[in-house]
Amino acid sequence: MLFSSLTFLFYFLPIVVLVHYFLPERAQNPFLFVASLVFYAWGEVRYVPLFFALLALDYALGRLMAAAKTPALRRALLALGVAADIGALLYYKYSGFLLSAIGMGGRFDVPASLPLGISFFTFQAVGYLIDVYRGQTAPEKDLISFGTFLFLFPQLIAGPIVRYSDMKQALHVRRRPSAVQLDRGMALFIAGLASKVLLANPLGALSDELHAVTGDSACQWAFLTVYNLHVYFDFWGYSVMALGMGRMLGFTFPRNFNHPYAAESIADFWHRWHITLSGWFRDYVYIPLGGSRKGPARTLLNTLIVWLLTGFWHGAGWTYILWGLWFFVSIEFDRYVLRPLRLPGIVRRAHMVLCMVLSYAVFTAPDLHGTGEMLVTLFTFRSSGAVWFWLRENLLLLVVSIACCVPPVIGFARRLMVNHPCMRCAGMLALLFLCLAALAKSSYNPFLYFRF
Repeated sequence: MLFSSLTFLFYFLPIVVLVHYFLPERAQNPFLFVASLVFYAWGEVRYVPLFFALLALDYALGRLMAAAKTPALRRALLALGVAADIGALLYYKYSGFLLSAIGMGGRFDVPASLPLGISFFTFQAVGYLIDVYRGQTAPEKDLISFGTFLFLFPQLIAGPIVRYSDMKQALHVRRRPSAVQLDRGMALFIAGLASKVLLANPLGALSDELHAVTGDSACQWAFLTVYNLHVYFDFWGYSVMALGMGRMLGFTFPRNFNHPYAAESIADFWHRWHITLSGWFRDYVYIPLGGSRKGPARTLLNTLIVWLLTGFWHGAGWTYILWGLWFFVSIEFDRYVLRPLRLPGIVRRAHMVLCMVLSYAVFTAPDLHGTGEMLVTLFTFRSSGAVWFWLRENLLLLVVSIACCVPPVIGFARRLMVNHPCMRCAGMLALLFLCLAALAKSSYNPFLYFRF
């Protein structure tokens, strides 16, 4: 069930928010847990037992770790939990790729499809176990509350990656959001929906059309630029919708975006984009490896490991590993070459934008050969001029999309809505109407991160 589907918008979300609001405290978590199971099962019921098994195991191991008398036993329990969670992720997402990489592709049966949201579920579960092991949080004693934490539908499928400490307090109180919280939650949800439906969907359709014009350099540059915007508004829209639904249900999720295209460098971009994923790798991989505490060479190695894992997290293929390596090289080039030269900020911003655009030549390619073909096309600079037709026909969409990447534009719109309630109400209703009209007439409505 997509957040931008009519079934979700007209039936599931209103019913869940309304019923949850009036339930007593003891019934709220069980209700949300069941509702989240229904939400997941609507799209992929066959993998519900897998998530149930992992949930029960992680719950039991968290309790056992807290009660363990010796550090060795605690480490063994942590290793068991991490192995089970990561093992499930490796099997369902990477087994086909890993078998092919060692020359054994086709000899064993591999999963035909990837469970929805398994990467987010796994990282959330592993983070919980590590936090309990470190003594940074006490284990959850109630199984239903723990299930609500791991399975809550607003962030189950595509994040943000929420830590147990972010939700612990809200899980054990009566959640009855105020009128202000409901109003802000609905405004955030509609804004995210508009980002997804009115910007990301048409940008995605346009990028598909441009990509189909093979051998044309200008069309492929335009494809990479438009696809870049498509990913931005798709994932940003999803994240904002998740924040809005969280507020409507009485939860505060961490922010996942902070105007990434206002960044001054490629490293700064990744401090602003998918913040919860970057934070997860920082706290559970980079710092445990030694971070920047063991000298320049070790710091470089730790950074390389994080970026290779970040690329691999996004997909099972050599192109995704190359994509992670691309960002590692780009960040280090900016750090050791551009920054010491004290070049104007506009030069480093141009480097950041170029790195992001070119990264999708790797990210969207089916294999390394396809990446090579794309790069050859880009830099032969042969064009029939067909790109001007696509750009002219979609000029308004592109101008609005680029404007919405600029912080002052978003800040002005936010201040306008906050300071003028009537205008906010009218604006949100207008956006909602436009979104519903677009959904009613269009069949193009994917979510990019659902299979991550």
